[in-house]
Amino acid sequence: MDSYIELKRFGILLTAALIGGLITGALGWCFFIASLAWSFMQYTQFKRTVVWAQKPITPPRNISGTWLSLVQKPHEALLRERERTKTILNRVREALLVIELIPDAVIVIDDDGVLESFNSAAKRLFNLKRRDVGLGFTNIVRSPELAQLLRDAHPEEALEFSSPFKAEQYLEVRCINAASNRRLLLVRDVSSLNRQQTIRQHFVANVSHELRTPLTVAAGYMEALTDDTTTNELRLSLVDKLRAPIQRMQALVEDLLLLAQLERSPDLFEPQRISMPRVIEQAKEEIASLATSSSQIQIRCDSSREILGSERELLSVCVNLLSNAIRYSAHDAPIEISWTNRGEYVRLTVVDSGYGIAEEHIPRLTERFFRIDATRSRAKGGTGLGLAIVKHILVRHNSELRIKSKLNQGSTFFCDFVPAGPRHSATELNHEA
Repeated sequence: MDSYIELKRFGILLTAALIGGLITGALGWCFFIASLAWSFMQYTQFKRTVVWAQKPITPPRNISGTWLSLVQKPHEALLRERERTKTILNRVREALLVIELIPDAVIVIDDDGVLESFNSAAKRLFNLKRRDVGLGFTNIVRSPELAQLLRDAHPEEALEFSSPFKAEQYLEVRCINAASNRRLLLVRDVSSLNRQQTIRQHFVANVSHELRTPLTVAAGYMEALTDDTTTNELRLSLVDKLRAPIQRMQALVEDLLLLAQLERSPDLFEPQRISMPRVIEQAKEEIASLATSSSQIQIRCDSSREILGSERELLSVCVNLLSNAIRYSAHDAPIEISWTNRGEYVRLTVVDSGYGIAEEHIPRLTERFFRIDATRSRAKGGTGLGLAIVKHILVRHNSELRIKSKLNQGSTFFCDFVPAGPRHSATELNHEA
């Protein structure tokens, strides 16, 4: 189409020159002038093409004829390449964004171990800086195990090593051979995972240890009961003795189930208004069998403010704190539990005058099965889970257990609660509505 238009223009110009030559009688000069005009038109198109060639992405303007046909295909090809490039760049940006969002460190090194790129997680994990690009990675992160892994031509297994920057931090690295003689290092912090695994192993070992003793005792009694030579009087006495190990196992299983339930659901479901003085009285009655006298536990309730929570769980808190105080106090040593106002909070406190706790043991008191004196705790029926249960219950009630203690001077266990709002009468509610 463009060639036809250009041919048409040439025909019009040639016809004009012929007519002008016939009229003037100077046919040669008319053709000469027509050729000059044609040359000027082509030169103009050429200049416009040159200007367009400097920015070939822009649409060709004021270009026509053969010149337009000449530039049209390159222009369309460039537009297609431009769109393709945009698509690739968008994908690269998305990939880089995903890499940045990955919580694990992503590091690219070349075949010689030279650092090429890394994400933000790697920057935090190894204190990397942009100026480190181009340096040997093993010169930045000095770890013999990591260096050996990078020397391996085909690393298959993940490597766990201690961080050279934080002694208590353990890292796991996987090396993947990528294209263009590059390697991709994926590094993650496994310190927390190792701690959880250690805790799990200790937990299983502790549960096994706690169950082994009463099971062994019960098995011994059962063997004696089934012995044909055992008298009926002895059998009756052994039946009574079976109660203690069975009750101990039952208490341990119940505490384990309660602790698992608390860990599964960290939030309270439909909390109710609780009157703590009533809960404290119930707790005193429940552990009356542990107390050495009816006056050993003193109650002081200076506050009538209620809180929102679970009465059953708060009763468990009071029972565990009181029983813990009894186990670690001398015979008939006084124990006080109080419910008092503390500014905008209300505080539950249990104070004993017992053996006290060394300062280094206080942070570990809420660990499962942690005991300062395991013999005394087991002798008085403790499972080692009481304070762990208290800790999880208080978390569900937006509180925490705090402890003050000195050896041979007693201990104070206390926790603060946000009081519930004032009650509204039916008249006030109808008035507000």
